[in-house]
Amino acid sequence: MISELAGYTLMRSIPDSVLAGVLSGSYKIFGGVIRNDTGQIIAHLVNAGNSVDLVSTFLSPLNTIFSGLNTYQLYRVGVDVQKLIGLAQASMVISGLTLAVSSAGFLFLNNKINKIDKKLEELAADLKYIRKFLELQERARLISALKVIRELGQIEDASTKTQMLINSRQTLGEIHERYKALILEDKSAKELMPIEEYFTITAMGHALCSAELGMYGQAAHDLLESQMTWREATKAFVSEKDFGKEQQRLLGKKYVGHIKSEEIAGWMDFVEDGEIGIDRLDELRSLSPKVDINIFNIIDKEEAIAIDVARKFVQRDRILQGYVDQYRYYSSLRKKPSEIQEYFNNLPTDSKINECYVFLSNDKISV
Repeated sequence: MISELAGYTLMRSIPDSVLAGVLSGSYKIFGGVIRNDTGQIIAHLVNAGNSVDLVSTFLSPLNTIFSGLNTYQLYRVGVDVQKLIGLAQASMVISGLTLAVSSAGFLFLNNKINKIDKKLEELAADLKYIRKFLELQERARLISALKVIRELGQIEDASTKTQMLINSRQTLGEIHERYKALILEDKSAKELMPIEEYFTITAMGHALCSAELGMYGQAAHDLLESQMTWREATKAFVSEKDFGKEQQRLLGKKYVGHIKSEEIAGWMDFVEDGEIGIDRLDELRSLSPKVDINIFNIIDKEEAIAIDVARKFVQRDRILQGYVDQYRYYSSLRKKPSEIQEYFNNLPTDSKINECYVFLSNDKISV
């Protein structure tokens, strides 16, 4: 069992200099990590509560003041550690992923599939594609593999546990390749939703198996590769389905109740892989919007779904990047997620901040 996270100290508060860094944009929140502009991890944020219960099913209503979740939003909430952690946790809920990589992820992934399947069954009656998806053989194999590794904690024999991990890793890898081909195809929002969810689940499950087998570097490399494929597909979706040929329409009155200006800027940053959103908003204001005869300022159901999906994608991208950072860090420690999880489980409960443990880089403590 490890006794500390090398290079980091468990904190009950965060220095003002770090909070100011997030506020200014020089530090950014990527799910369970805060990074500076060179990529160095400034802090780790670890779920202390039951993350399985915190995460809602995908496409659930997002009645939260944290729908923007970016630097622009921080100017409104102010420099406060609890609000900063609240932003990270709200990002977790919107993205449908937990903040931190851990062996508890096996249970999380299994529970997540159950929630996804329940939602898909509701849609199946109206959408032939979903019915077909639910019948895919790969999906059945995935569920079986996750059920096996969910029970790993109850297996005492090391060789048996290793073989279970090897078998599950192979199965998840094969299934992931199938969903990789599907996610890159042009699909509607409803068609893309289950494919993207299962692509992400198989990527995370495969990485967890690799890390538990001691293949630390491979886990980070494979997850990064999957994230690149995921970005290619999701950026194309947001660009085509949400922005389309007339991005300026999103600034119209009809969209005020559905998407905020800072969100539009964040989506542009996501699609362009840069920080251009605010400048682009000013450019869009100079363009003449298409005349809309919809006097009731209502958007159709398909577009509403596309907006919610884009919102999830932008937050999920940051958390996936946080996972890659965490795997790289665990690799430097040469520790498995289960060993890290055991350490987290034994932390004092009075050190939590908003149901979260905060580990600050040692070189920032005296700043």
